Amino acid sequence: MEMEYEVRLTDKKYLGKGNALLTFACEDIAKRAQPGQFVNISCSCFLKRPFGVCSVDPAAGTFSIGVREVGAGTAEILQAVTGDTFFVLGPLGHGFSFEGADRIITVGGGTGIYPLYFALQKARLSGIPTISVNGFRSREDAFFIEECQNAADLALFSTDAGDYGIKGNVLDTLKLLTDRQIEGSAVFAVGPEIMMRKVSEWAAQKSLPLQVSLEKRMACGIGICLVCVCKVKSTEAGVPFHHVRCCKEGPVMNASEVIW
Repeated sequence: MEMEYEVRLTDKKYLGKGNALLTFACEDIAKRAQPGQFVNISCSCFLKRPFGVCSVDPAAGTFSIGVREVGAGTAEILQAVTGDTFFVLGPLGHGFSFEGADRIITVGGGTGIYPLYFALQKARLSGIPTISVNGFRSREDAFFIEECQNAADLALFSTDAGDYGIKGNVLDTLKLLTDRQIEGSAVFAVGPEIMMRKVSEWAAQKSLPLQVSLEKRMACGIGICLVCVCKVKSTEAGVPFHHVRCCKEGPVMNASEVIW
């Protein structure tokens, strides 16, 4: 059941180039949120803005989100100061499944690193080894590096510009992993659609299960408005596809079911 809470901003940490980590006090979300789920946060604009949960601290009763400025709504949220309050709906959506994974490989593009950090934290608490692969345009665009290095057993970074880490994109990095490193792994990917599609092709070639978090424009966030529908393969004879709601059946889905 979706719940709306009035939450207080308890901390804001700038991460460089329009990114910040915002921490809010809300015991229920801190206890209930799972990696891959998201929250809808209010601003003065008509619609709430969706953000993947980046981390939780049940003992402190707080949860964190990563915010990048992309428009008026996110700019306003980033201008908030400690003590400001927001109305938040969450936790929402369907998160990652860790069942049966001997190892987890997370693949993030840009801000996709935020929800995957939560997955890395849960994997560590569950005793599951992890490899974190993240791609950025350049060193200037890179962030959350130390956090991923601390959370993952192996953290690899790439930049299109080649000025930090591996030169190229996340697919170039994945191709460097050995069969022994990826054997028995489940792959989680969050990022631009073209990146997730390419990772989907790589995972299929390696016979690895892949879960992707689909990012679509949302309005209500609770499955009523149908703005965020996407196409998935149908198992019904004569029906090539059907639509599902990213906010309700997703945002995390099995990549093998997605029609890109």
